[in-house]
This record gives sequence, structure tokens and C-alpha cells, in this order.
Amino acid sequence: MIFRILGLVLLFMSVSAYSQGRGPAVEDFVGIELEPTEATPRSNDSLYNLEQDIMKIEDQKKTPVKENMVKKNPPHQDLGTSILLGISLVLGFPLVLWFFVMSKLKQKASQESASNIEVLEKYRREREKKNERNSRKVS
Repeated sequence: MIFRILGLVLLFMSVSAYSQGRGPAVEDFVGIELEPTEATPRSNDSLYNLEQDIMKIEDQKKTPVKENMVKKNPPHQDLGTSILLGISLVLGFPLVLWFFVMSKLKQKASQESASNIEVLEKYRREREKKNERNSRKVS
């Protein structure tokens, strides 16, 4: 009975701790809130004229893209080969272990079978000798 009460107390404490941390999904507010927007910046900085250096900007955009493409392709290829290597190891290692274990068990079984055949041959010879002795005594 004490364990049941202890379990219920622990359950209620964990549930209450979880529920205290939760808040409403949407906060309540009354009316419409408007944020003031500024149409033009109010600073002393001069605006940059893009028409002057369009060629420079386009050249800068083109060259890094080509370098990034060249740099990004080899890791994707290495990633694909490493994934294939990983999958083959994950699937191949248990299979290799299974084949080794089965070959050892097969060798052991063949050795036991050969030893059993030897024991049976000895038993058959002894039985034949016994039968010959018994047949000589009877005759």
C-alpha cells in the first residue's frame, strides 16, 4: 500500500512540475498593436550606388560559386563511398563471423563422426571375435 501511495505521489509531482512550466500558446491582448515604421533611414551614412561596381560584384558572385561547387563535390563522393563501406561492414561482419563459426562446427562434427566410426569398428570387431569364440564353444 505504501509503494502505491509513493508511486502516485511521484507521478503527481512529475506531472505538476511539467504543467507549471507550460504557458498559453497565445498571450491575451486587448486592441490592435501597431509598430511604427520608418520609410527612410535617418542616419548620416551615404547610400551605396550599385550601378558603379556592378561588374565587380558579378565577378565576385561568380568565382566563389564555382570554387564552392568544386570543393563541395568530392566530399559528397567520399561520403557515398564511406556509407557504402559502412553498410557493407555492418552487414558483412556478422556474415563472415557466421561462416567461420559454421566451418569450425562442421570440422568438429566431422572429427567426432570419424572418431565415432572408429569406436563402432572396434566394437564390431570385438563382437565378431566374441561370436566366433561362442560358436567354437558351442560346436
